[in-house]
Amino acid sequence: MRSAIFRRFFFILTIPLFVSAAVAQKEYRITVKLEGLSDSLLLLATYSGDKQFVVDTAWANGQKAYVFTGKEPLPEGMYLIVGEAKNKLFDLIVSGSQTLTITGNKETLPASLRALKSDENQRFFDYIRFLSEKQKQQASLSEQKKKVSPDSDSAAALQSQLDLLDEEVKRAISGIIDSHPESFLALFLRAMQEIKIPQTPILPNGRPDSTFPFRYYKSHFWDNADLSDDRLIRTPFIHSKVEQYLNRLTSPAPDSIIVSIDHLLKLTGNSEEAFKYLVWYFTVKYESSEIMGYDAIFVHLADNWYQDPRMKWMNVTVKENLIKRANTLRPLLIGKTAPEMILLDTLNNPVSLHRLPADYIIIYFWDPDCSHCKKETPQLRDFYAANKEKYTLEVYAVCMDTSWKDMKAYIKNNELQWVNVNGYYSVTPDFRELYDVHTSPVLFLLDRNRRIIAKRILSTQMENILKYETESR
Repeated sequence: MRSAIFRRFFFILTIPLFVSAAVAQKEYRITVKLEGLSDSLLLLATYSGDKQFVVDTAWANGQKAYVFTGKEPLPEGMYLIVGEAKNKLFDLIVSGSQTLTITGNKETLPASLRALKSDENQRFFDYIRFLSEKQKQQASLSEQKKKVSPDSDSAAALQSQLDLLDEEVKRAISGIIDSHPESFLALFLRAMQEIKIPQTPILPNGRPDSTFPFRYYKSHFWDNADLSDDRLIRTPFIHSKVEQYLNRLTSPAPDSIIVSIDHLLKLTGNSEEAFKYLVWYFTVKYESSEIMGYDAIFVHLADNWYQDPRMKWMNVTVKENLIKRANTLRPLLIGKTAPEMILLDTLNNPVSLHRLPADYIIIYFWDPDCSHCKKETPQLRDFYAANKEKYTLEVYAVCMDTSWKDMKAYIKNNELQWVNVNGYYSVTPDFRELYDVHTSPVLFLLDRNRRIIAKRILSTQMENILKYETESR
């Protein structure tokens, strides 16, 4: 098996590039000279989570060199040099003095890289070469091990050599960190190190605590990665670490994700860059999530973090629209009491959603001309007929078309025996805004207290949800 150290580091050599509009920068001079390179221009880009952004462009001069210059220092972190075809050539470090020259040969990157006037980049390039060589040795040994019997002495000997290689890499990393503890390279390498889990303790019953390794690993997951350091956000691996923490170490329940998100945002300390990256990433991820209940995560962000002083980076209009969106979603979260609707039925009688005599209510928003409704309506009709008595179930079907004629014809043709009302004829606020319904079909499921227990689901999912609800009473 490939060492985790090799896997984590070589991720940065293969990460894809997404280039945005260039941003003006100043007081730095980075010269790149690569033999065999014929590109008319090179791009200097930086990392931000899982994205990369161009910060400068340099054109080839008469000496076959590319010079990036500006009047103010670049923010420290890891950068990358990109060819005119948007192909990544190599990574470099911007830290300390920002006047440096990098040389190499295009055909042998990154092994041929050398740095002048930048000891840290030279250490970085040396480390890349070292790790590349160790990876080749590891690949060779792993191939040999596949060809022998797993229980043989040969397999044990090859595994011993693999373990020694792994230890050699670990010692090299520790050497860099110990020799230059305040450097960016040390920060980067330290953050990539896995947490060492202590020996599993024994419980009073004499058995090992089987959950201890997971609990310890999660609680110490960020020990080596300082999220309060802006420089760490400008690296290619921090996004995958956040993803691992949320997707593999956190329960998928919204409440659990909220706890993990709050923990991460608190770990950013006074770092505006880390806070900005995480808040925006979480906003994009959960505001439009298709997973039921995850809108609660977005609402929590808006309610608890959008007023943080570090939110000044967000456009005022964008922020106001996001808060407005959270205000719309908040009354519709799982567990909330569904907003009351009093709509007119086909006889022009007002019908209250909350006063229907049923233990469970399905709210069904539909439209006579909706192609998806033509498939969903008969499925829901059959489900209703088969389960009305079993679950004391009722359907409150809200037509989203203003035409009484089309509505009544649809009801008759589909033999819909549930409660049919028209959304546009009511004594309550606009149903579209009230329930955030702008397309059809949309289904909500309410319990006997008219709390929302499921939403935006299909009738084929109703059986399992109702079965779970009745059995867990």
